[in-house]
Amino acid sequence: MSKTELTDNLTFAAALQMLEQLVMRGLLTADEGERTRVELERKLRPTVFLP
Repeated sequence: MSKTELTDNLTFAAALQMLEQLVMRGLLTADEGERTRVELERKLRPTVFLP
């Protein structure tokens, strides 16, 4: 795994945690959360598989 891949994976994991918190607090709807996750996957191209 390259340094760029590692950075992208860590950024993606942190963004997912923040996204989940925003949905839990009601600041984003579940649909908005899912669309944002798809956009993050598209931009960061994570190489780890997260549920």
